[in-house]
Amino acid sequence: MIQLHDDRLLQEYLDRSLSPEELQVFEERLCNEPELAERLIKFASDDLVLAEWGAALELVQTDPDQHTALSGSEPVFFKSKRMVTASVVSSVCSLLLLLGGYFLYQSFSNISLDTTSKGVVFSSGEPVENHIKQTLNEGSAELHFPTGAKVLISAPASYEVTGNNSMHLQQGSFIANVPQSGIGFQVDTPHGRVIDLGTLFSVQTVEKLDTRIQVYRGKVIASLMNRAGGIQSSKQVSEHHSATIDSVKNEIAEAPDTLSLAEKCGILHYSDSVVLQEKMPDALATGKYQVFEHDGLAFVFPERMQVSLKSGLSLVTNPSETKPVQRSGMISAGTKVDCYRVYYDPAEKEGTFIPVQGEIHFDRPILGVILDKQYLNQTDRLFHPLCLEDSNRIFVHQGTETDTGGKDPKARYDEVMISPDRRTLSFMLLSGERFVDEFRVIVQSLN
Repeated sequence: MIQLHDDRLLQEYLDRSLSPEELQVFEERLCNEPELAERLIKFASDDLVLAEWGAALELVQTDPDQHTALSGSEPVFFKSKRMVTASVVSSVCSLLLLLGGYFLYQSFSNISLDTTSKGVVFSSGEPVENHIKQTLNEGSAELHFPTGAKVLISAPASYEVTGNNSMHLQQGSFIANVPQSGIGFQVDTPHGRVIDLGTLFSVQTVEKLDTRIQVYRGKVIASLMNRAGGIQSSKQVSEHHSATIDSVKNEIAEAPDTLSLAEKCGILHYSDSVVLQEKMPDALATGKYQVFEHDGLAFVFPERMQVSLKSGLSLVTNPSETKPVQRSGMISAGTKVDCYRVYYDPAEKEGTFIPVQGEIHFDRPILGVILDKQYLNQTDRLFHPLCLEDSNRIFVHQGTETDTGGKDPKARYDEVMISPDRRTLSFMLLSGERFVDEFRVIVQSLN
């Protein structure tokens, strides 16, 4: 039941001004009170509209000649309604005094048109129509929502966009990166509903079976829906946990996060700055997709397992060394290896370099790493999954630049290290908005 002070709590929740104790109590209520969760979505939408309106008017006040150039790619940050209203009133008064009623009328007209023209687009910029069923038979497709949410869908999948911050996934899987401006992002499936609270998470649904949610960062609310379309029960799924919405058993079952995946990969544990993914997207590192843009988070993708080398493979066996003789080594033909890709793509604006530090502990020896972008291209035929079907395919790589000696001593380089027992990979990567860092890790396969 909605209480008298709930609107204030909802606003403070969006403004992130609740104390830790208040936050815990309020999020428990969100899980147990469907009406309150629905109201949170409405509040998030209302705040977004007000924030965009206030920001647009402030832009007119700053530069009247550019009042129509409202960018849909800039992130929108939540403000309290009182702050936005004050900003709007101030902007209106200033515009009336400086520009006159006629120009103000034109500004409002342009803002209105610009706001209505915004919608969901593919990564190519092509608009996506609402309530039109989309079928993805191969490859991947990335959706950009005006709230800042980005969703990478993998084939085979069937889905449709239902609003500026919502979608329906009939069948298939995706990973979503939702910033603060997209809080309340909603995904409906045949079995339930997922409401995002500002996270990095994935959803997989099989139409006649269940919906599986995995949360890498932040938290979501998973809900079981009844036949009338109402929420029957809800459960909060926190960071490093997963849940299954099972409409047959009529329950939401929670389970630990990627332990089984890590065990399959021979990874004992990894640092909080590392996100382990089950499948690598087709066009990783080409700049086509932005869902993996995240400050301070490195993604790890298994590429190929149990690869039997037909000839010797040259690797960087001691990446912390600078002399070529000590740095490089060779794996002999006939060795079976597993290959992983480490990938870091920060979202900060151009000119800013954001570091990420991480560790990955394997249960088997690390044989070496492949850092150079040219050698990444050359080893695609061995390790890139898509080269199994076409060994001549060409992919774009950017590599990782470590200190090999003889370069500018004042320059800052990426750092990659392998522990003396060769079980732990450590790294410190530096990258910016227009660049990525990526490298391959070659590990000995299990017999």
